[in-house]
Amino acid sequence: MQILPTLLVGFAAAFIAWQQLQVAQNKLRLDLFDRRYKVYDATRKFLASIFSNATFTDSQLFEFYAGTSDAEFLFGSEVVDYLAQVKYRALNMLKYQKIYECMPAGEERSRHVDAAFIERSWLEEQLTAITKTFTPYLGFSHIQ
Repeated sequence: MQILPTLLVGFAAAFIAWQQLQVAQNKLRLDLFDRRYKVYDATRKFLASIFSNATFTDSQLFEFYAGTSDAEFLFGSEVVDYLAQVKYRALNMLKYQKIYECMPAGEERSRHVDAAFIERSWLEEQLTAITKTFTPYLGFSHIQ
């Protein structure tokens, strides 16, 4: 008769340990989601500032860098490459804007204006396209 209470305590301990494992796994998923969402949000805010102002400040660029600096540890290469492309195109846009600001009207200035417009247009389109890039990492459809 002594074995039955011991067996019940053993099963209860195993069940509690299994539940604690489930809680720990869910906490890990939530923490990972939070960290990934911060990268998404930093990118979205940076793109929104470009959309509303047709440029960005050094502080907005710094916030984007700071907010996305952990991306390589949280996402696959497609998101890391996407963020690099956002940065590259934003800096190109700013470069073209700085060049044409100092130039007199003419054909060369028009080329730089067009180049800046192409980069800005791509960046503005990303306000809606960003969802497609981040959804595999932030979507809840795969969580049960």
